[in-house]
Amino acid sequence: MTNKKILFVTNMYPFDKKPYFGIFIKEQIDELKKSFSFDHEVYFINGLYKSKLEYLRSILRVPQVIRKFKPDIIHVHYGISGLFLLFYKPKIPVIMTLHGCDFLDHGDNWLQVMISKAVARKVDKVLVQNRQMVEVSRTINPNVQILTCGVDTEFFQPDSPVSNVKNNEITIVFPSDPSRNEKNYPLFKATIEELEKSFNKNVSIVCIHNMDRSEIRNVLSASDCLIMTSISEGSPQVVKEALSCGLPVISVDVGNVKEMLEGIPACFCSEHHDPKELAHLANKAIEQGRNEIRSSFLSKGIYDNKIIAHNLWQIYNFNTK
Repeated sequence: MTNKKILFVTNMYPFDKKPYFGIFIKEQIDELKKSFSFDHEVYFINGLYKSKLEYLRSILRVPQVIRKFKPDIIHVHYGISGLFLLFYKPKIPVIMTLHGCDFLDHGDNWLQVMISKAVARKVDKVLVQNRQMVEVSRTINPNVQILTCGVDTEFFQPDSPVSNVKNNEITIVFPSDPSRNEKNYPLFKATIEELEKSFNKNVSIVCIHNMDRSEIRNVLSASDCLIMTSISEGSPQVVKEALSCGLPVISVDVGNVKEMLEGIPACFCSEHHDPKELAHLANKAIEQGRNEIRSSFLSKGIYDNKIIAHNLWQIYNFNTK
């Protein structure tokens, strides 16, 4: 019996100059390979760091790869990666994972949202990150299921369970590149200013941007809190990584973060995009400390890479029967 053959089409994947770009896609494939036997190819559309023309080239090149590789199933990551499906529909199942900003409109992403919705009509199954995305997808393609990307909980472990707060000197993590508008750095900065003014904290800010996996783990282990202020998210990996490292997380209600934080000590979701409320919750979280954050997160049994890989394999098998 020959192995199942899977073609992954994605615009997020590590390459020489950016070895951690889209690393969670590679980690998902690697986790699948640990437990299941299959052959695979990855078609990487490097539209962000190479040229937007790569998307247009994919319209011709992906069908060529399909005819040559002859996969049993195609898994597309990110809506516009499936642009080829608007011109060519293979006679095999196509699954697409939507990641958030490719599908949820936050103003300046309207074009890719429009393309992603058109592509979503062409696939056999849509995998999304949260309930809001389910509701949007149901009007386009009712064959939709929540399956977030997982986290390597064996790698993302705290270096030390001891709180780092000393003499009101604290380190707060901003979980992205401040220049990305949808991450809403101005609200984060206003929250830090409120923390310093109202709670007499001396705050050092660390932004998770252009870091490798070990650097991210070290930052999450050594910091005192992560504050997420995003306008739009799917199921943010950095929150899963922070919780796996036992770091308190404060967030606005975005993506599926509220569900992730539910029932976890020293982690809170604010009702409003209000710096005073966020600062109050951050101070409360820091005072409570890091005890039992990791164990509570792991006990949910939802977000570990191993669990996600097994669920994904079941989806592959169901769609190829």
